[in-house]
Amino acid sequence: MIIRPIKMENLEFGISILHGWIRFFECLLHLAYKLPFKKWQARGSDKEIVAETKKKIQIEFKTKLGLIVDKPKPGFGNTNDGNTARRFFKNAEVSAEITNLDLDLIKKMHTILIVVSCGHEIDIEKFRKYALETAYYFVEKYPWYNMPPTLHKYLIHGPEIISHALLPIGQLTEEAQEARNKDFKKFREHHSRKCSRTKSNTDIFNFFLLSSDPVINSKRKLPQKKLSSLPKEAVDLLLPPSNHDINNDHEYDSEDDDDLDDDHDDDSDDNVDEDYTLFKIRSDLIYA
Repeated sequence: MIIRPIKMENLEFGISILHGWIRFFECLLHLAYKLPFKKWQARGSDKEIVAETKKKIQIEFKTKLGLIVDKPKPGFGNTNDGNTARRFFKNAEVSAEITNLDLDLIKKMHTILIVVSCGHEIDIEKFRKYALETAYYFVEKYPWYNMPPTLHKYLIHGPEIISHALLPIGQLTEEAQEARNKDFKKFREHHSRKCSRTKSNTDIFNFFLLSSDPVINSKRKLPQKKLSSLPKEAVDLLLPPSNHDINNDHEYDSEDDDDLDDDHDDDSDDNVDEDYTLFKIRSDLIYA
């Protein structure tokens, strides 16, 4: 797979930064479920072993880290989200103890995910070498488990995709889009007409335009973000920072917006009336 020619037009699709954390996390979970019998597919009595191992791992994650892993949510999705995946990799020693997986493999995957999502320029050749070493290490440790497509894309084709991106690949993350899902639900429930689907979607779209208006955003205080220092292994895979990045060369967003403290909400109360006035003016213009 390494020496096969690549269709360059396929590189334009990029890679999913946020969902990469989730796919890596789920890959290791499913690998741990099948570790007792070491087979790619569970058949017959092996399915009972998978169920028992899964239940045991879920209990230990809940007890030791307070994480609810691989359980369905009522109405949509499951509990395997970006924040859960980050905490899994951040506590690599505990995760390796619970899953009985190789600790070095978890740390190598964590380093790759940090480098890709940090938003800084990546040294392509160093990243290529590190990604291939991780791929070989994965195959060496668990030859019976087929590598999932997302891991293959990151480890084998990641360098080419990163080199063809117009911006540092971490700045093209889909986290901003995912963060607006809760706004979509709020706008649909409280600020849209329910008499027709067309009118409802029109109202939702208009509120998205209003809430992203540059004038309103310029009046709103920026929320505080939790930043963490990059580990040395990740820094070694990055290019030296330019002058305008010199103050932030060792920091990256460590959590999704949903996990941030809400203390900054109190500081923004002073601008509520002004923001509402601007919001109302633009609302009148759109609905006029």
